[in-house]
Amino acid sequence: MAISRLSIIKFIELAIAVCCIGLHSKSEIFNDFNTNTLSVAAFGGYVIILVGGFAGHLMSTPINRRIDIFFCLVGCATFVAAGALNIEYFRNQRGEYRDYGLAKASLAIIGGALFLIDSLLTWRGDY
Repeated sequence: MAISRLSIIKFIELAIAVCCIGLHSKSEIFNDFNTNTLSVAAFGGYVIILVGGFAGHLMSTPINRRIDIFFCLVGCATFVAAGALNIEYFRNQRGEYRDYGLAKASLAIIGGALFLIDSLLTWRGDY
């Protein structure tokens, strides 16, 4: 089984989502329900989706290209939105709590950009 560019990108997306969950545990937002809910849903949901994609790849039953593009575009939107809302919340905080929150937000935006690149590569058919 050969390792393709998309497999590497998917693995990096999974690593970023897991890191975001870890950072979220250190910087959970208790007084902003919308930001907290979007962050948890984006990070946790995409860990599940990406692990399912890897399982399908290992069993030689990959996800349909159109569905994969859909997941990538929704992932891009949710990660960028979660990152932007977290930056907005944590820019006025102080200390280590702020650092964890801004690191989480930055990784979320980077993850969103990676999802966009992934969708473009999938659309082009570059496996």
